[in-house]
Amino acid sequence: MRRRVASLLSQCSARPREIAVPASPSPSSATVVISSDVFSVIFCSLEFLFLDPAQYKRRGGWLDHRTRKFSIGSHLPYKILITAPTLAEKAMEMLETHKATVFTIPDGSPDSMIFDIASQEQVDGIIVRIGEIDAQVIDASASLRVLSKNGIGVDNVDVAHATRKGIPVVNGRNSNSQSVAEHALGMMIALMKDFRRLDASVREGKWEKATFQGIELQGKHVGLIGFGGNGSALAKLLQPFGVRITAYDPYLKHDAFFGDVTRAAALDDFIADVDILSIHCPRTDETEGMIDAARFMQMKPTAYLINCARGGIVDEEALVKALRTGSITAAGIDVFDIEAPPKDHSLWGLPNVLLSPHIAGVSHESFERMGIMAVENAYKILNGDPIDPNCVVNPSTL
Repeated sequence: MRRRVASLLSQCSARPREIAVPASPSPSSATVVISSDVFSVIFCSLEFLFLDPAQYKRRGGWLDHRTRKFSIGSHLPYKILITAPTLAEKAMEMLETHKATVFTIPDGSPDSMIFDIASQEQVDGIIVRIGEIDAQVIDASASLRVLSKNGIGVDNVDVAHATRKGIPVVNGRNSNSQSVAEHALGMMIALMKDFRRLDASVREGKWEKATFQGIELQGKHVGLIGFGGNGSALAKLLQPFGVRITAYDPYLKHDAFFGDVTRAAALDDFIADVDILSIHCPRTDETEGMIDAARFMQMKPTAYLINCARGGIVDEEALVKALRTGSITAAGIDVFDIEAPPKDHSLWGLPNVLLSPHIAGVSHESFERMGIMAVENAYKILNGDPIDPNCVVNPSTL
C-alpha cells in the first residue's frame, strides 16, 4: 500500500490538483489527502479515492469519465472569481465559511480582466454578475468546473462552448422574479398615470388638477411574452387589478398557465388587441428583434410597451419611431441593446418613455437571494451535491 501512495504522490505537481485513478481501482482502506499548498500527506478519511466511479460525486469529488481523473476538490479551498466588486453580504460570508480564495473585478474594469484572473489563478468556479464569459474566458482555466450566474439570464455566457467543455452553467432560477414583476407593474402604473411628467409639472409650479386624466389598469388587456418565473410572477400581481391576461410561451406545458390566463399559440394572435405588452423572455436567436417595426404597426396607438427582459428583443430604432409617430402611446424600458447605452441615444429626448438602467431584478431582497443561490449552486456542482435541475442551463454536462 505504501507503494500505491508513493505512486499517487509521484503524479502530483508542486501544487497538486488531480490524481489519476487506475481504470479498475481495487478496494482499499488507504486514506490520504494531498494538500493544495504543500507536497505532503495527511492521514485522514479519504477512502473514496478507491470507491466505484459512480460513487465519486456523492462523496464530494469530481470525476472526468474520459480521463478517469479524480479531483479531491471538496477538501481544498476553491478559487472563485466574481465578475463584479462583490456579492450580497450573506453570499460573501458563505464564501468565507467555505474558506474560498475569492477574486473580484473592480467596477468599471474591462472584460479582459476576467480572462486575466481566470488564466493567472486557474480558478475553479466563476460567479457571473457582469461582463462577457466567452470561449476565451472559459478556456483560460483548466481547473474551471462551474459557471454560476448571480441572477437568471445567461446571455452573457457562451453556454454552447461551456457545454462542449462539459462545464455546467447554473443560474438562480426565480431568485429575482418578484423584483422584476414589481418593476414592470410599477412602470405600467407610472406610465398610465403619467407620474414623471406630473412630478416635473408640480416642481415647475404648475397645478393640473382641473385638466389631468390618468388611465386605470383595471379592465385592460395585458399581453405577456414569456411565462416563466418573471412573467408568471407579474401575472399574479396583475390578477387583483381585474385585467385580462394573455401569455405567449411556446416552451411551457399547458398546466403552467394558471387561473384565467389565456395561452396564445402565437404572438400575432393577440398583439393587435393588447393595451399593454410586457416582455419576459430570454434574448435568443429566436427572440432577437421580435418586436420590430411591423409588430409596432400591429399594436394599438393607445398601447404601452414594457421591456424588463433583455435588450435586443425590441428593435430600438423601430421603438423610437413608434414613440415619435404615435404608433404606441409610451414605453417603459429597463434594458438596452448596448449597455451602458451611448449618451446621445435617441430615446433620451422622448417625453413618452420611462427608463431605468437594467435594475428591474435588483432589490435588497433579490440581491441577497441571487448571491446566496449563486454560491450555493456553485458549491453544489463543485462538491458533486444534488442541485435543482431547473437551475442547470445545460443539463447534459451533469
